[in-house]
Amino acid sequence: MYLSILFAFYAFTLSACSAFMSWDNLPLNVEEEVTIFVVNHGWHTGIVIEGNELGDELSFLEEHFGKSEYYELGWGDEGFYEAKEITSLLTINAILWPTESVIHVVSLPESPLKYFSQSEVIAMNISKNGLSNLKQTVSESFRREHGRVIKTGQGIYGRSLFYRGEGYYFITNTCNTWTAKMLKTTGAPFDASFTFTASSVMRQSERAVAKYTCCP
Repeated sequence: MYLSILFAFYAFTLSACSAFMSWDNLPLNVEEEVTIFVVNHGWHTGIVIEGNELGDELSFLEEHFGKSEYYELGWGDEGFYEAKEITSLLTINAILWPTESVIHVVSLPESPLKYFSQSEVIAMNISKNGLSNLKQTVSESFRREHGRVIKTGQGIYGRSLFYRGEGYYFITNTCNTWTAKMLKTTGAPFDASFTFTASSVMRQSERAVAKYTCCP
């Protein structure tokens, strides 16, 4: 009950603050514009980029999956994310103690609007420069050994894999905090400080789309 009230307070504070934020790094013309997607899976959110936009930053994904139309990426608690069954103990551990993180990557054969037709999906236009910032920061979220990312096992749906992640999951650094941080690097008006829930990510995504203007 206490956590619910706390999250509700933070969500209200976040909405009030982010309402006054504006876009940075807008494209200079339509040719400099690209589209990414934000997916709401209930508790967790993910970011989807086109397969032909991986660039050098995320080229290793094509090595592991082969050519793909789109890739979904999400960061989260290792125990919670990879568990076959979610228990109250797993949930408490993920929230109250810093835990190891993983990145979940899914190869999508079609648009996320179709692939995740039963989920909330928001298309967001950004600049190519913003996408480059996003890819660089996402790439830095993968832990590496001897310069190579570390696969930890099969993912939870579709053609997917888990990778060792950088950083620790905690009550103030959730999967949705990560999503908001990543989206903020694109220039989108996001405040990741108190973004703990999927609903906070989606509200800010909707607001960002409504404020977006191509081109200055």
